[in-house]
Parts: sequence; structure tokens; C-alpha cells
Amino acid sequence: MMFLKKIQPNKIILFFLIFCFISCNNKIEVDLISHNGIIYSLDDNNNVYEATAIKNGKIVGIGKTHQILNKYQSKNKIDLKGKTAYPGFIDAHCHFLYHGLQQAMIDLSSANSFEDIIKILKKNNDKNDGDWLIGYGWDQNQWEDKNWPNNELLNKNFKNINVVLNRIDGHAIMVNETAITTAKVPLDTLVSGGYIEKINGEITGLFMDNAMELILEKIPEANEESKKKALLKAQQDCISLGLTTVDIAGLNKQDIELINNLQLTGELKIKVYAMLSDNEENFHYFIDSIGKPLKTSKLNVRSFKFFADGSLGSRGACLLKPYSDEKTTNGMLLQQQELYEKKLKKIKDFGFQACTHAIGDSTNRTILKSYGKILKTSNDFRWRVEHVQCISPEDIHLLKKYNIIPSVQPTHATSDFSWALLRLGKNRLHNCYRYQTLFEENRIIALGTDFPVEEINPIHTFYAAVFRKNKDGLPLNGFQKNESLNRLDALKGMTIWPALANFEENEKGSLEINKAADMIVLDKDILDENQKEILKTKVIYTIIDGEIVYQN
Repeated sequence: MMFLKKIQPNKIILFFLIFCFISCNNKIEVDLISHNGIIYSLDDNNNVYEATAIKNGKIVGIGKTHQILNKYQSKNKIDLKGKTAYPGFIDAHCHFLYHGLQQAMIDLSSANSFEDIIKILKKNNDKNDGDWLIGYGWDQNQWEDKNWPNNELLNKNFKNINVVLNRIDGHAIMVNETAITTAKVPLDTLVSGGYIEKINGEITGLFMDNAMELILEKIPEANEESKKKALLKAQQDCISLGLTTVDIAGLNKQDIELINNLQLTGELKIKVYAMLSDNEENFHYFIDSIGKPLKTSKLNVRSFKFFADGSLGSRGACLLKPYSDEKTTNGMLLQQQELYEKKLKKIKDFGFQACTHAIGDSTNRTILKSYGKILKTSNDFRWRVEHVQCISPEDIHLLKKYNIIPSVQPTHATSDFSWALLRLGKNRLHNCYRYQTLFEENRIIALGTDFPVEEINPIHTFYAAVFRKNKDGLPLNGFQKNESLNRLDALKGMTIWPALANFEENEKGSLEINKAADMIVLDKDILDENQKEILKTKVIYTIIDGEIVYQN
């Protein structure tokens, strides 16, 4: 009988080393590997994975930890240690640049009265920009006296400088007599789609909607360096909270050029979906000259932002019936319908998307009918209505008929609930902030914040959408809880659905092979975490195109 020769121990070690050498050399080199996690892909099957491999900014592998580590190797690895990862959050409607520019203004959001505003202004008088002192964030709905303020105290305390105070919603300003004089606003001025309050033959300082431009156009525009600082500051705030793409509502040609330049130099890493302001310069350049949308890997310019009415807070939203707490007004439309529809047709012909601000039920009816007049039938133009706060049950079907995407901000509902009842009354309030109802029309809803009107944090968006409560946990039982989204739909509303609303679903919004490696890691699983713990969620990593841009 033959016996096998006993293999020497040193030969076993040699064989093992040779095997490891061959095995390792067969692995594919990538830029970044994340492993040992719970990775919600949000693909069509909602698959959950453990690891990803990333190369050249894209996901090249996704699966179980052992599968990825056996196939790929990298000098850069993230051990997720059981934490959860998601596609990068997308804010479907915000004012990114303006948030950054506000850093040079005076925050009035803590004021509980106009007397408080005067005190805050005096403490921050050194923040003036030459001849102008600019404040933002006041909200008379949060004061004991909820009537509109006037500029009497401003005139008394600030005689030699122009003072402009922006209301929290951006649809009203309070200005002093000096600013009115500087802007040369005659007493008999009337503005279509705007309102200048006059009492006893005197301008009180309150300018609303289109009338605000009479004052705002006189304020010197921020220079390019100031805008650059503002954009980078806004980026810092956003990526620290898990945002990898922002849909910026209302940008001008020069803003677009600056954003593009900063992205090309690598200073601005966050991705931007740009809604162009509805002005002649933008129409001339992007429609008449360029004649088509512009797209890079980080910038997408293919939509126009229109304003159709004001806000509920300032009673500028256009309602079918008068306000319950101000029977003399229904609000107002800001667009002449014939001119608006002419613009809609033009942008449609050149492949641009319409994104229209519409708050009141009358406005939403008007806008949806105008959309229908241009679109005519079911389509894939993906036109959006921004906010859709109040909509008559008779009009909701128009969303489905013309494939209109509702773009809403859940924290508006939880910020407004304490005073919205006064504006609308109980019956009409049931037709507002109807996120689940809106979602059911086309099985898509895009979620955002409208920051800096609301706070940036996407976790607050998620919490408000699911639990219908503000960050203080109010109201205790949730505001109109029947209109809440489930957790998965709320998460999709912050990822894959805004990507689809932006025509970018094939490149971002879910974690799949060949899509951009835009990913965030959180310290809590928001799809499973206890309600009381959700708002404590922190971002551990923010990754854009495979680059770690934030680490906590």
C-alpha cells in the first residue's frame, strides 16, 4: 500500500501565501469600499445590502460584505459597524444661495413683538451694508398681537439708514420711511399682483409680493465674492445634514455661472438642480440664445420657477373664498394668466420644465388648468406644482390627468397648524397639506424644506411627513394624521422621487450599480427607529460621487 508523503509545514505556509497572492491580485481595485452596514438601496425592489464598492464616483458593486470584500480591494474603507446608509438626501425645493446670503443679515426669528425687533436691530446695527440694514425671519403669527406691524418705531429709531425687514415667508417686507424715500415710491403707487398698505393716506411700510420689488431692487446686489462665500457656507450646512443635491428655486444667469465655476474647481461639491427665475434675462439667454437645458454631472438647468400667488401667513395666497380672519380679501394672483400661459408654451417647446409656486386653492385650480391647456394630455414633461398647500377636492384629479408632480414641504404643515385654522376655518383646512392624497394621484411626491423659510434638516422633513408633528412634538396626536406618509414613502420622497422630478432618476436617488455614489450614513435607522428618537438622528458620513465630503 502506498502512503501519501506528509507535506512539510513550511510548504503549507508557502502554498497559502501563493494562494493569497493570486487571490488578492485577482481583486478589482476601487476608490472606496463601505461594508458591515445596513444599506437601503431604494431600488425597484427596495433591496437592502451590506456593502458597496465605488470607483470613479459611481457604484460598481453592491451586495453582502463578504461578496464585496472578496471581489474588490481599496486603500479606503469604511466599516459601517452596523449603521444604516441611504441614498443621499435631495431637497426638492430650497433657496440655497439666499440661505448663505442671510449670514450677513440680522435674524429676527426670535422676536415676539415688533418692540423685540427694534431691540435686536439695535444690538446688530453694525451688520449694516453701507446705507442698508437688512433683517429677516419675523412672523407676526407668533406674536401676541397678530396684526400687521407698521413702521412707526422704525422711523423713530432709524432715521439715517434704509431698513428692510423680510417676513419669514419672503412674501412681505416692512421698511422704514427712509427706504421708501430712497426708492421714490409715490403715495398713489399701485402694483399688479402686489400690495402696499396705506392707512389714513400714509404708507405704513408694509409691502407684499410684487410690490416688494419697488424696494428690493434698490438694494445693492451682493458681489461675486459675497455670493461665493454664501454658496460655500450653505454647502457646509447642507452636507453636514446629509444633503447631496439641492433644488434651488429662483436663480439668475450670473448665479448659475458662479455655481458652475465653483463646481468645476471642486469648491462646490454639492449637486444643484436649478429652477431659473422668471425674468427677461433668463428667458433671453436660456431660451432665445441657448435654446435647450444645460447639464453637467453636478448641475442641471432645465426648469423655470414661476410665482402664482403669495403665502397663507401674509394672506397673499389666492383663495376661492375670503379669508376666515379677514373677510375683505381672497389674496391675489401674481401672474397675468394669458402672459403666464404664453411663457409655459415657450418653455415646453424648448424642453424646459415648469415649477410653479401655488399655495391657495384658487391658485392651484388656475395653475393646473393652465398646465392642462398647454400639456393637453398625459405626458412625461414632469411639470411640478411647488407647495400645493390648499387644493379643492374638485381639482385634485388634474394632477393625474396631466401627470403633474406635487413638490411639497412637510414642515410647512407642522409650522402652520397653530394659526392656519384662523386663516381658513375648519372645513377648508381639511383641503390643505394633503400629502398622502396628493401622493396617491401619481404615486410620486417630492419633499423639500423651502429653507431658509424652514430649517434645512431633512430629518425634520421626514419626521413631519410621517408623524405630522413639529420638532417640539406638537400637536401631540399629529396634525391631520390621516394625511401622513409611511416611512418608506417619506424616504423615497427625499431621494428617488425628487431625482425623478428632476429627470435624474437614472443617475441618482437610489444606490445601484452605475449610479452616482451619493450616499449618507446615519447613526439611527429612521425606517425602524422609535418615534421619540428620530429627531436625535445624526449624520456620520456624507458621500458625493464617492468622495467623503463630511465626516462626524
